[in-house]
Amino acid sequence: MRRFVFRRVIFGIALALVAAVVPAEAGARGQSEFTYTTPHYIVTTDISPRFTEIVGRHMEEIYKEYSRRFADFGQAEGRFRVRVFRREQDYWQHIPAGARGATGVFVERERLLAAHAQDRTGEEVLRTLYHEGLHQFVYQLVSRDCPVWLNEGLAEYFAEATWDGRGFSLGLVPTTRLRVLKSAIEEGTYLPFRELFEMDGDMWIQNARTDALAARLNYSQAWSIIHFLIHADEGAHAPRLNRLLRAIADDVGQDEALRQAFGPDLNLQAFERAWAGYVMSLEPSPKFRCREGMEAIMLLAMNYYEDVREFRSVARLRRALMQGRRTRWEIRRPGGERISSRDPEQVARLFRCPLDGGGHEVSHVVVSDPGNGLPILVCTHHPGIVVKAYYERSRDGLRVRVEEEVRDLMSPEFRNALGAAMR
Repeated sequence: MRRFVFRRVIFGIALALVAAVVPAEAGARGQSEFTYTTPHYIVTTDISPRFTEIVGRHMEEIYKEYSRRFADFGQAEGRFRVRVFRREQDYWQHIPAGARGATGVFVERERLLAAHAQDRTGEEVLRTLYHEGLHQFVYQLVSRDCPVWLNEGLAEYFAEATWDGRGFSLGLVPTTRLRVLKSAIEEGTYLPFRELFEMDGDMWIQNARTDALAARLNYSQAWSIIHFLIHADEGAHAPRLNRLLRAIADDVGQDEALRQAFGPDLNLQAFERAWAGYVMSLEPSPKFRCREGMEAIMLLAMNYYEDVREFRSVARLRRALMQGRRTRWEIRRPGGERISSRDPEQVARLFRCPLDGGGHEVSHVVVSDPGNGLPILVCTHHPGIVVKAYYERSRDGLRVRVEEEVRDLMSPEFRNALGAAMR
């Protein structure tokens, strides 16, 4: 171990809202495909039997959430098709040329949900499948001409769901998404509702391809409108969303559907103001605050130790950060927020999970990766899941990933390593 040599190093934290590494046993090039069948899905991948089963189990569970939200629209006939390709090149060969650039897609004419896992984590793949699976479900049961903001907002809402092995938690508020929205509201750069509602699919796709910042805001704004309709004022607006979906299913056109849902005297500007006030009142959910803190810890460890494999004790790193008063350092988050040695309480919060009710200074444990010996930071305070932060090798060196994993689906190797670390 070495002493601090930060020299006021400033580095960014790229928030990972995705997680769960694609299993290490992923198949070699040319390996046979694997299939896992559930009551509502036929899942095929060329990755591994275990990953195929994980996808199938996640999709079957998210189907239950789709069904609850769209209970008035009947049941799907037959099974949905899902394919996940290990290589992006193979994925391209099975989707329309116009869909290239997207990491996942619902191919309407084939009723196929497809995604690839190249350079992506397993949770990234799963959240893409939640998103595209909603499109697949809506297309079959609700409408083949759903307004794009509504369709994408619902898809993003379900993409943020968390499965704990027994059920899904919906309505969580991600840190980065909330920062994007609050900044847009404060600066007046969000899209007025009338413009958002009138945007068609071609325009939406064009934004996604040519303007990453606009696309991120469009998706986040659509997500937040759905979140507002479902959760604001203790769910008082949820019946309006249900009426809107029913009217869309009846193919009356969006303007008439909005009047049926919100009344003939709908005032979009008032709706917009209520939404903006709601968004500004939101705070990130505890899970995302924990994940952000864990990523910061891993970046701090990477700058503190000559070799990150020396990072074996969270408490020891905390003491070094909190008590090394002669060393000044600072990190800056994407939203501009700074964390520095000048604010000890702010630093201390990094080491405490918001769900840790025990009053501990440190909420996490360090596990040695059985494969490469690198440290994995783990939080076990989240019902049904563990949150992990770990290092991944890239062309530019090590980068930090953050992962959440259903406890019931953890590999035996990781389960044993975690058990040993906690003992």
